[in-house]
Order: sequence, then C-alpha cells, then structure tokens
Amino acid sequence: MPRDASDTRRRILAAAVEEFANFGIAGARVERIASRASANKRALYEQFGDKTTLFTIVLASELEKLANAVELRPDNVAEYVGDLFDYCAGHPWLVRLVQWEALWFAPRQAPNFAQRASGYAKKVEAVAAAQRAGHINDELPAERVLMLLIGLAEWTIYVPQLAEMILGDNPAAAEQRARHRAFLVAAAHQLLAVERR
Repeated sequence: MPRDASDTRRRILAAAVEEFANFGIAGARVERIASRASANKRALYEQFGDKTTLFTIVLASELEKLANAVELRPDNVAEYVGDLFDYCAGHPWLVRLVQWEALWFAPRQAPNFAQRASGYAKKVEAVAAAQRAGHINDELPAERVLMLLIGLAEWTIYVPQLAEMILGDNPAAAEQRARHRAFLVAAAHQLLAVERR
C-alpha cells in the first residue's frame, strides 16, 4: 500500500517547525527534518523546495493558526492582549520562529510581507472602529495602539530571562502566567481608557 503523501507532508511540517524553532534557517538541517519525519530528503525537496522556502511555509502555517485563534474585536480590545499572550505562551515555537525570521530577513523581505501587512491593516481598522465607537481612547494613532498591544502581550515571552530577572519568578509557571495575563489585560484597559470629561 503506497504511503499517504498528505501524512508525509504533515510529518515533514511538524519536524520542520521543531528544527527551525531550535536552530533557525542557517542552523536547520534538512537531514534532521527528514529523519525526524521518517521521510527522505528527496521527498522533502520535491514537496517544499529549498530550506528557506520550507521555513516560509512553516512560518506562514503557524501564523495562520495564530490569526485563526486570536481575534481582535472592537468591543473588547484589551482582552486581545490576554488572548495573544495566552496563545504565544502556549506556542513558544512560534515565538522562536518569528525571532529567527527577524534575524534572517530584512523587514520588507519577510515571508509573505504584503499578505501579512494586509492582515495587520484589518487589525488596525478594528482598533480604529473601537475608537470610533468610544470603546477606547481615540487620541492615539490606531496603528501605534496595535503595536503597543502586541508588544505588551508578547514582550515577556520574547525575553523570558529579563522577565525572570525583574519578576523574580519563572514566567512560564502557571501561576505566574495567570497573574501576568491579568496584569496585561488590566494595563491595556487603563492605557486605552476613554477619558471622561
């Protein structure tokens, strides 16, 4: 019975996520990906092309999962920070993939730049809609608010060593994560609060 090509593809992608998260593009080895996926190198190259193309496919897939899991709603912008924090804390390999991307590509050379920029434009519009509806402060540029929210949600995950130095506790511990999530949402509420006149 012939092997299922879609199953092989899934195994290769799963192995590639782990390999690229651990070693980046330069350090990743196609041999290790193929071995971990119980596939041969030829099949990997035939299905995915070169290593950089495979990284691009892996990153796009993981970012699509994030986009489908975390929604920025105009009626509850602050909660987006908590949801984004939860997702990234629960998917640390995505954080590492994005860090490797930043080290490897110039900003406009980032994989799927235009498509991703379009996705972020929709999030900026959600922030602007929240401002127009009076849910959050409208004195700040919506695109900068989005950058602030993403940075707020993800910073301690990107620099766990700094988080532990400052907070004095393992930021990945369940209790610390829950406390930090609550802090992030409360901080976002305060930062974005509409000033009552």
